[in-house]
Amino acid sequence: MPIETKATKRLMTAVALSLLPWPAVWLGIYEIRNLVLTFALYHGVCLLPAAIRCRRLWMPALRVPNRREWTYVGLAAVVLLPVDLVFYHRFGARIVDPQAVMAVFTHLGFQRQWFVALGVYFVLINAIIEELFWRGTVLNLLASRTTYPRPLPQGKGVPGGAERGAAAWTALTFGTWHFLIVRLLVRSGWAWVTVLSIVLAGIFFGWLYRRSASIIVAMLWHGLVFDLPLIAILAVVMRG
Repeated sequence: MPIETKATKRLMTAVALSLLPWPAVWLGIYEIRNLVLTFALYHGVCLLPAAIRCRRLWMPALRVPNRREWTYVGLAAVVLLPVDLVFYHRFGARIVDPQAVMAVFTHLGFQRQWFVALGVYFVLINAIIEELFWRGTVLNLLASRTTYPRPLPQGKGVPGGAERGAAAWTALTFGTWHFLIVRLLVRSGWAWVTVLSIVLAGIFFGWLYRRSASIIVAMLWHGLVFDLPLIAILAVVMRG
């Protein structure tokens, strides 16, 4: 197959995969109206099969973090968890209506006794599968590399234009599909602000992956530094 044809095929595949969560999550939330099935459609139908099929793209980046990387993620998790909780206690009422959130979860078939399982699933499984798909698969396909990323020696150098475009598209599509969920959970006017924060997080995860050449580093930051505080805040919301 000519190089140009192969590159076009990879580009089209990446774009199609990155847009697939929109109809899948919409179907789960707005038609089936079941939270568990929504997770199954998103993780089990959209993300995991593609990540497994394209595993050769991210397997070279299965590097165990070094001591310094563990230290950074540990410090960030310890510092940001209480900071996020304090922020919610001070400003959360302007952003979230706890009764409305519980009504949405109840409408989607969620039961309070599932919360611990939801938290573990969200922090561990969600972070792993999302990173394998968004950074490990979509980002790699868009960057047209077989073994992406390569570490930057001594912190020098910047990604090329194609890589910046790939990172931007990956972060944008990673963040914007969350609008389907976020719009149901936050007060009017805050949905796109929240989505923007998720897009920025996606840019950061892509940078981590590119900078460290380790998909595991991105998974740790995703799960422990970003998702864990969300679960902690959700626990406070559910207590009213």
